[in-house]
Order: sequence, then structure tokens, then C-alpha cells
Amino acid sequence: MKKWLLPLTVLATLTACSTSNDSKQTANDSYEKRGVIPVFTKLDTGGVTILGQENTYQLPTDVSIKTDGTDIRPPSTPMAIIGNSVTHFDGERSSIIYPAEKKSVYNIQQVQRLLTEQNIQFTTLGNQVQTDWAKTGRADEIGDVQVRYIIEEVGNNTSNALVVAIAQMKRDEVIFTPTVKDKERYTSDRLNQLVGELNSAYRQQQQQVAVSDVATGAVQSAIITDTNQHVALAMNINFRQSWQKLEQALPQLGFEFKESTAGKGYALLKYKPLDDSEWARFGLSKPDLEKGEYSMQLSAYGNESAVVISDEDKFALSGEKAQTLYQALQKVLSN
Repeated sequence: MKKWLLPLTVLATLTACSTSNDSKQTANDSYEKRGVIPVFTKLDTGGVTILGQENTYQLPTDVSIKTDGTDIRPPSTPMAIIGNSVTHFDGERSSIIYPAEKKSVYNIQQVQRLLTEQNIQFTTLGNQVQTDWAKTGRADEIGDVQVRYIIEEVGNNTSNALVVAIAQMKRDEVIFTPTVKDKERYTSDRLNQLVGELNSAYRQQQQQVAVSDVATGAVQSAIITDTNQHVALAMNINFRQSWQKLEQALPQLGFEFKESTAGKGYALLKYKPLDDSEWARFGLSKPDLEKGEYSMQLSAYGNESAVVISDEDKFALSGEKAQTLYQALQKVLSN
């Protein structure tokens, strides 16, 4: 195996390049046109006539000289990531304005909760929060940049708003005055981050509530004949909810899920008959179902759904077998 050895000077150069992040903020390709080419007095020719310089290819008299680097970081602006919202930066503060009915989700109390989870200290005065020094969270910073934010909630009967401003900024423990662009960038970043996390927490909570409702709620169902003329069990819940309920209910009747494709509503089941006493608790006689493989096909009909159980030959259950099985399934789903 070959070994590649680099001189120490090359390694030092590579290390220096890898640890510097100046290039994340600026590009040294800006210039400003200023100054002129210096003019020199003519030499004494001693009476000899000297032809002048040909002006056809004369160089321009202006000199282009490098100036400070240009900030190449992508701009940050307040984003309207709340439905029916409007965002604005007024030169000092970034704000998002949204309907008053969404105040229960986006408010200063929820902001305080997020700051606490992020271990950011703060003081509260009414509907205003002032944070202690906090890192910006940006990967393109040079040095240790920290900010003290002022976050406020304002509103009336029709609309509400969250507003973020900068109280102080420092880099490597040296306090400095931010430019207008800095104010827009850092207040927008913090506002977008707070609202984004409130959005995520709200969606997660809604999903948890929905799953909890499906898992514990009773389902109304009826034995029907579907569009394919198969005996089926119709349920008054949508496809996703029905799938969750059936995953809980069918094992109680002796059907174990072996393979499933939830997106297509199909599952391969393995049936092991229950004892007569277990069927008796449903108030039903044990159906004449052989031990082996069965399948389930769930179909959606708007906000309702229907399930069909088929035997290993892919024939939908019918007659007394289907009636007994679906009646037992109804009892399990209704609890």
C-alpha cells in the first residue's frame, strides 16, 4: 500500500485554510475606481525631436484598486410561514402579523417555553421578553457572535403579531453596533426559527391528539355489499384511522399482520383460531375458518372506509363466515 507524505509546510497551509471561515462571509472581488496615473515631466532632449506616444492603444487613466470584501452571505428576511400572515422589517425590527384566532398557538408564553428549552435565560415585562446573551446559530459567523434579543407580542381583536428586535450584539466579547443589514439578518433569523418551531410543535401535537382519538374512540360500522359485490365492513372513519384501528382489532380475533402495504390498504394475515370461550365473550359462535393465510383490503370512500377479508385463494369471505367475523370485528371496534 502506498503512503503519501506531505511536507510540514504544506500541512500547515492546509490546516490554516481549513480552520478559517472568512470565505463564508466575504468575497474579495469588489473594487472602486479612483485615482489617476501619475504624470511625469518630459526629459531634456538636447534639441532632438522625439515622437510622442501612439494613442491608439492608450491605457485608461483610471486605476481600479481593491476595497473591502463584499458580504456574500444569503440575505435573511422574515418569512410568512403562518397561514394568512404578513411579514415586515422596518429598519429595526422584524415582525409577523397573523389572524387573532391563531394567538393560542403563536404567543409570548410559547416563545418563553422555547427559550427555556434552548437554555436561553430571559426576563419578562408584560408581553415583552428580553433574552440574555445567546448564540446566533448561524454556521457562517466569524468569531463568537452573540445577541441579546427583545421579543414582543402585540395585537388587537382582529390580528396579532410577534416582533423581534436587537438590544445588543458582541463578537468575541467586544460589543459593537450592528448595521441595518445585520439587524434585518439576525432579527429575521430568530423570528423565523421561533415561528418554525412553534409550527412544528403544533403539528406534532395535532397528530398525537388525532392518533389518541382514533386509538380510544368508538367506531360506528355496518356490514354492507361493496361496489365489487363483496361482503364488507364499512366504517365511519377515514382510511388512515381505519388502518390504525384494524391493526389493533384483528389480532384480538386471531389475525396476525405478516406483511402490509399501508399506502395500498393491503395486508397479509396469518389466522390462528381462538378457543370457543373467547368467541363466546363476543356473544357469537366460533366461525368455520381454517388456520392459515388470509388477506385484508381496505378501501377509502371519502371520509369513510370499508374492509374486505379474503381467504388464501383470494376469494372474499361470504355467507355465515363473513357475517360472524364482521360482527365480531364490529364489537371490537365499538369498544
